[in-house]
Amino acid sequence: MCKYGIWCGKDATVAVVEDFSIAFLRIQKDKIANVLKHNQHGVVGAVYGLGVNFDASAVYCAKNPATGVKYCNIKAGAENLENHSRDEIFIKENKDMVYKMYDGKIFDLKLAEQIRMADFNVQNPADNSLSVAERMALWGVNNFFECGDGHLNAGIDTQKYSIYYHLSVNDKRVYCRVGQNGYCERGRAMLSTACIRQNECRMAENNLKTLEEYKPLEECFIPDGCAFPADGGWYWSVKGVTDDVIYLNGCGGEVYEIHR
Repeated sequence: MCKYGIWCGKDATVAVVEDFSIAFLRIQKDKIANVLKHNQHGVVGAVYGLGVNFDASAVYCAKNPATGVKYCNIKAGAENLENHSRDEIFIKENKDMVYKMYDGKIFDLKLAEQIRMADFNVQNPADNSLSVAERMALWGVNNFFECGDGHLNAGIDTQKYSIYYHLSVNDKRVYCRVGQNGYCERGRAMLSTACIRQNECRMAENNLKTLEEYKPLEECFIPDGCAFPADGGWYWSVKGVTDDVIYLNGCGGEVYEIHR
């Protein structure tokens, strides 16, 4: 039985690791729910994107697991948090997933990438026989969970996907997204396939297509900067490579680092 991994369906993406899970659920065309559940503390975050693309708004609520205090932008945020505490996940013998929402709505998903917890937060051996692309894919694997009064940060980065959950109620900041990772010798790219922000709500029209491998276009990487070509990806070109760190050209002059 596959306990941990990333599953994709026509209207959903669900990522499960040992301590928590993150679910993106398109309830209807203009409503996407994003649920962060900690395995010890239950549902600690619920974000609803309302609208389509940039004609959108967000309703959200975060719970501090230590105190149980909820921080929401409107009353409905707390209701969403409590409702999704009754959601259930079932993994079938063939490794497919069924996500059952509290109101009985069903999402069928297929396994996109199996996760081994032993691959997270490890010191990778120095291996110059690997290509730069292979090293970026291996070194970027990570997961984290942080919480406090009105804020949540959680992420699951695998070789194929980058899933991020950020909510700061006091600062009115929401950024929850699913991205597909792609690598080549010229850099790293990420294709954002689902996203909820304060004024943005979207998911790939047929989210099952995110089961396919994302391959960036090498000719679209530009020296000394980032690029946003027509394939919809965010492209960061390689700035420098050492035995321990790969440096990428970020946007606005920033430099991103991928550590061994």
